[in-house]
Amino acid sequence: MKFELEKGTLGYIKKKKKRHAGMVLLLLLIGAIIMITGLIINKFDKANICTVLSILMVLPATKNLVLLIVVFPYKSVTKERYDKIASLVNDNTILMTDMVITSPEEVMNLDFVVITDNQVLGLIGKKKQKEDVVEKYIEETLKANKLDGFTVKVFREEEKFISCIPNREFECTSAMEECYKLIRTLIV
Repeated sequence: MKFELEKGTLGYIKKKKKRHAGMVLLLLLIGAIIMITGLIINKFDKANICTVLSILMVLPATKNLVLLIVVFPYKSVTKERYDKIASLVNDNTILMTDMVITSPEEVMNLDFVVITDNQVLGLIGKKKQKEDVVEKYIEETLKANKLDGFTVKVFREEEKFISCIPNREFECTSAMEECYKLIRTLIV
């Protein structure tokens, strides 16, 4: 689809913020136009079908507002920073960026995730987050979906994250692809 945002790609958070802010404004504007049109047509009598329709327009606007509120505190990774990390990974390594993940307990932000044949490495986006909570959530999700064999490690410091990115050669496996697809489903 032409207008679909690709989860885990550079600029995803920024585009998501713009899209949901625009949708909230558009849906509220449409609701207001429907309400005003209904009032004019029915001689300012509020008991009409247009009033009901305009009230129903608030539901999708609210859904978009909630999604905007979830991603609003987070920022997209800069192009320079992305290029720096992308230059360190080899062809078979899967690189994801701009991730906001929700769990039942909290919202988590990862600037980068690198998936190799046996590792999932992450870099925390917000410094106040706890690495162990993010690590545990990803590990449990992988185990719940029967994707064993991956070591999950989340870092706070970019230097440590970079030092753990493997530069060895390995084959791209179906387990890596499944892991990638699963982690993409976690992104808001």
